[in-house]
Amino acid sequence: MVLDSCVLYPYVLRDLLLEASSAGLYRVHWSPKILEDMLRNVVKDRRITSDHANRLRFKMNAAFPSASVTPAAGITEAVACHPDDRHVVATAMAAKAELIVTDNISDFPAQALNSLGIEAVTSDKFLCDLWDLQPEILLRCLQIIVSRQKDPKNRIMSFVLDNLNWQAKDFVDYVKGCEMLVKGLTAP
Repeated sequence: MVLDSCVLYPYVLRDLLLEASSAGLYRVHWSPKILEDMLRNVVKDRRITSDHANRLRFKMNAAFPSASVTPAAGITEAVACHPDDRHVVATAMAAKAELIVTDNISDFPAQALNSLGIEAVTSDKFLCDLWDLQPEILLRCLQIIVSRQKDPKNRIMSFVLDNLNWQAKDFVDYVKGCEMLVKGLTAP
């Protein structure tokens, strides 16, 4: 599966997607261009510094050494989707991935992807699908993210879910509706 830069941009969503891959729920892929696009935008928007972006690139590539895939030369131009996103489809082709997770779904028309055996889904749908398959593992991933929050007052499940709600409202509703999590929503 290929993660588009737009789903790597929000830090809590990125953490959850990467933690889920680390837990073995799926195999993650990106290209150097996808990673560069994400890092350039978070620096441009002053979410992190250039030094932090370089450390993040190193950490992501070290944690997922087989994630980075470079599409073959010339294939990008042949892909029939939004010109700015052709490299994402080419990355999926190079990785032999059947799924692209993107929140810019309109840039990836199904008719262009179907013949390639690729589907584009939103991060919300993808997380809901993972939850349906392995809720216990995904809950553990959420708990790990909660425990990593630097500010102690943010080390609660509701903080993480509130941050995810911007990109994955249905997923957050799933999690909040889960009985095994009710205690975790209010516990420090």
